[in-house]
Amino acid sequence: MNLGRTQQRIRWLTVAVLVGSGLLLTILDSTGALVGVFGFLRDPLTGITAWTSARTEAVSDVVSGPRNLAAAREEIAALEAQVAEQERELEELREIQNEAQLLRELFGEAAQTPEYRRVIADVIGQDTNPTMQSIIINKGVDDGVRTGMPVEAARGLVGQVYNATNHAAQVVLLTETASAIPVRLGTTRATGILRGAGRGALPTIDWIDLQYDVQVGELVVTSGLDGKFPQNLVIGRVVDVTRNEAELFQQAVVQPAVDFRTLETLLVVTEFQSVDPQFFNQEP
Repeated sequence: MNLGRTQQRIRWLTVAVLVGSGLLLTILDSTGALVGVFGFLRDPLTGITAWTSARTEAVSDVVSGPRNLAAAREEIAALEAQVAEQERELEELREIQNEAQLLRELFGEAAQTPEYRRVIADVIGQDTNPTMQSIIINKGVDDGVRTGMPVEAARGLVGQVYNATNHAAQVVLLTETASAIPVRLGTTRATGILRGAGRGALPTIDWIDLQYDVQVGELVVTSGLDGKFPQNLVIGRVVDVTRNEAELFQQAVVQPAVDFRTLETLLVVTEFQSVDPQFFNQEP
């Protein structure tokens, strides 16, 4: 009796195992995992090795992650330093290009009057004296610079040497109130005296005869009549005209061609031919 029951249980267990195996194989087949199971059954050592290798690589990635991050940060820092160095070199090249352009303009200005002798000078400072507008250049007596010599930039007249030492000189700007320069207008050919109006104000031309119809926009150049400045150095253009019928003269306001805030390299006119007005006062 017991033997029969035992056999019956074995048969039911066998049927359950077969049914379960069939269901399992069906599920594995539907999910695409059946091929992997058969591969594992054929070569279990390879499957175990692959599973172990995958877990080892995962652990290796976790361990080496911080090291890779540190190396990436070092590489980024090196690249940023390289970019900063290249930007610095680019700025230096731009500065050299600007200096070269400025020198070309200065040489172009000098080429128009090759009969004048000039000395190239750099601006090395601004005078802090509030009563006088002036700049300091790095050329002095040892370079042939003397008091009274005209100083010009690429765009036009800057002023006049006021004081000179062995290796430097002080240049008073033409906008200074003590400045007085004989000038001529380019279109009407009228003459007058250009006088500075002080810091922040435009210079004016006084003593222009009323017979001249002075127009806004006329070019203003040095006339050379006092012998202290050569002829035809550009000063600027007329921006306003005031006529005074009662005094028989008119006045013109001038916008200088030079931007005095950005002066860097200048030319000191050390020698030029001028007419001595005292010649006309001599007895025949």
